[in-house]
Amino acid sequence: MRNNETALGFNDKWFVLLGIPLLGFLTPIMYLGVRFTREPRYTWLAFAFSVAITALFWMGNRWIIIQFRRKFPLLSQARKRIAFTVLGMFVFTFAVSNFNGVTPPFWSNIQLPYPDLNVLSMINTLLIAGIYEVIWYQAQLRLSMHGQEELRNESLQAQIRALKSQVDPHFLFNNLNTLSSVVHSDPDKAEHFIQQLSKLYRHMLEVQETTLISVKEELGLLEAYVYLLKTRFGDNLLVTIDVPDAYHERKIIPFALQIVVENAMKHNIVSAAKPLNVRIEVVQEKIVVTNNLQRKLHGVASTGKGLENINSRVRLLRGQEVEHVITADQFIVLLPIFPSA
Repeated sequence: MRNNETALGFNDKWFVLLGIPLLGFLTPIMYLGVRFTREPRYTWLAFAFSVAITALFWMGNRWIIIQFRRKFPLLSQARKRIAFTVLGMFVFTFAVSNFNGVTPPFWSNIQLPYPDLNVLSMINTLLIAGIYEVIWYQAQLRLSMHGQEELRNESLQAQIRALKSQVDPHFLFNNLNTLSSVVHSDPDKAEHFIQQLSKLYRHMLEVQETTLISVKEELGLLEAYVYLLKTRFGDNLLVTIDVPDAYHERKIIPFALQIVVENAMKHNIVSAAKPLNVRIEVVQEKIVVTNNLQRKLHGVASTGKGLENINSRVRLLRGQEVEHVITADQFIVLLPIFPSA
């Protein structure tokens, strides 16, 4: 029976083993009016014949259902499959009802004290076929929903990979600019900078196919990135990190902190007279990144890829937007923290 599970939509072993004797037992009571306490009485012979004819109808029509489901497996072939199945079941039921060698055929002149077997068999056949059909359609619906969910997840992962790929060129461009500013003035510092850049990129490649990483890993990425920035800006850039250890195993979008800090560097003055202060802390189950607002006199044209990149990934994973707040003297970004598991 397990070999037919795909065609039927479920393993009907117990459905058959319990259904045939139960339907065989109930049929004489429901259709023939037999009882245990009065005439016509329910006899073992009536029960045995009822179970035998029920098994014959059940297993024969079950075989027909399986054959046509295998021949026409697609939902688009449903009309054709149902038409052939109904025709096959009608022919089989008619043949068994009239040529079983026990009950007389419908064209005989024998008057019976109970309904014609053609009527009884057709009612039972339609009942069983209907149950099989409903279960099969439910199974197909579950498969369809599961397939759609898999496609949605694959699409989600593809979109996230595409969004993460936007980080690398932008990140490399900015750091090459930083490297060019120190390579001639301080070759030793430039060499160390290249080592740190290489170390950071190696770490980035390790998490390239990861949708979420631990907060601890993200802070490690950020510390390496801040080192590269401070190579150029020194104490003009102040980054304070205050994330309790209890949150280190929670999850966050890779490169999110780096992008927010990079965004702050891009749009604000960073100088000895006006140092840029960036603070990273946890407030109400979110990582909050705050920088003092001191916009450049000649505003840098924004591509919109920074925060929108993070926002797009959060939208895909959680279905919500990343919050950011602009006050008179601060720019604040609230990044969601995901569960550790």
